[in-house]
Amino acid sequence: KGVFEAQEEISFVKDCQIETDLELLIPDDYITNIRERLSLYKELDSIEHEEVLLEFQDKLIDRFGPLPKEVSGLMNAVRMRWLAKKVGFEKIILRNRNLTGYFISNQESAYYQSPEFTTILQFVQSNPGRCSMKEAKERLTLAFNEIHTVFDALEILKDLFEQGIENKE
Repeated sequence: KGVFEAQEEISFVKDCQIETDLELLIPDDYITNIRERLSLYKELDSIEHEEVLLEFQDKLIDRFGPLPKEVSGLMNAVRMRWLAKKVGFEKIILRNRNLTGYFISNQESAYYQSPEFTTILQFVQSNPGRCSMKEAKERLTLAFNEIHTVFDALEILKDLFEQGIENKE
């Protein structure tokens, strides 16, 4: 069982807030009815598994046509949030081509003694040009530069997650 797989049993992070300057939305010209858009946002927010997300995507395509890039980005943001929680981020900011993940604010959390966090530290040490870890305002962050899209951010988080699985095998 991989390092991050164990987190299904011990969840250190309940939710991850995402802030971004990218347009991640359902455009008015894709779904014109405001109530319907709000309902779909709520439904999307409650999805927690890839299969259900793909069903949601198929439903949108069937009803409204091909997905605009903003909606694809929004769906990748949902995937990003899932991975961010598994990695141990309570918040992610994706702005000005930078991705900053904010670790658990409770410095006494068992997370900081966990194999998951050890894996993050190893990743940072073996990728010094790719990322940097720092503490600001009593909050530990992990920053990546040159992240242009939500897809780029998702790939970075996948790398972190997959290293955790490889380290445990």
